Amino acid sequence: MNLKLLVNNKDVWDSFNDELDRRINYIHTQMEQTQREEDFFRLQGQARALRGLKNLRDEVNGPQPD
Repeated sequence: MNLKLLVNNKDVWDSFNDELDRRINYIHTQMEQTQREEDFFRLQGQARALRGLKNLRDEVNGPQPD
């Protein structure tokens, strides 16, 4: 699948971002409730990876001119 189809289709991209936001919020809830340090770091890595996916459009399309 061509990633440009995902990132340049507004409806699909908005749905994808909504799902990422939902998952990030869930991870934040888990981070607040975890007792073990290693679980916190694992969840922190998951949140960072999901936030990185939110930048996928810029990575696929390249920088936008000012």
